Amino acid sequence: MRNEMIGAVVRRAIEHPEFREKLLADPHTALSSHGFALEQRELDELDRIRKTVGEGSDGEKELIKIAEQYGVHPTPST
Repeated sequence: MRNEMIGAVVRRAIEHPEFREKLLADPHTALSSHGFALEQRELDELDRIRKTVGEGSDGEKELIKIAEQYGVHPTPST
């Protein structure tokens, strides 16, 4: 379940740039406002991911690589 939840968050961040910006700025608020209820282990993993992701298209490319590690194959925004 952990990988599925993290994958869902990463997919949303890739497909919705406004969510990605909120997630990078204030992850707890972004997650709760989008209905994600994660355990501390998942939050810790997302925090680690958040620290490695930049902004813009480079950030999106990095998220796609991370998503694939969790078995998610999202469609990048255009």
